[in-house]
Amino acid sequence: MNFLLGGGKRALVVAFMLALSGLSACSSNDAKKADPKPVATTSATPDQAAADQAAVSDLVTRYWAAEVRAQNSGDDSPEQFSDVARGGFIERTLKSIRDAKADGVMRQGQPEVTDIEVAVTGDTADIRACLDEDDWIFVKDGKDLGFEKDGSGPWGAEATRTADAWVISDVRVPPAGEKSC
Repeated sequence: MNFLLGGGKRALVVAFMLALSGLSACSSNDAKKADPKPVATTSATPDQAAADQAAVSDLVTRYWAAEVRAQNSGDDSPEQFSDVARGGFIERTLKSIRDAKADGVMRQGQPEVTDIEVAVTGDTADIRACLDEDDWIFVKDGKDLGFEKDGSGPWGAEATRTADAWVISDVRVPPAGEKSC
């Protein structure tokens, strides 16, 4: 199975996350879905900084809801991410969903995202969180594929403020030691 090469769940998750964080030659012809362009803003007041952090934390929750819906259903349409994410990494995510679906693999359940940390600098935000996928299983023919439970691990992303809202613009595993879970 193309989707399952490489061993246990940790290897699969690491491979998936590396695929999400790698450079991609993929591009979209849809300019609206292209990598977001930041908009100019003035210096943040303490109230604005708190509002930005809250908005980005909410964005993380909405992004993971879209990711879970897509992976649990096998839906590889980019529209489901249009309000929460833009950029080349979405195309890699959708390709992973298509590959899994072609192998008859889906996901059930959902991950737990905790300890969300947001650092906003101007129109970009660095996001770090803990991601536990133990209850978000891989299934084939209705049966759990039985990947090892690895517990919580670091997850990271970048968000960009657009004219409309904050959107996830990249997903990556934080460098070792930058996020403890």
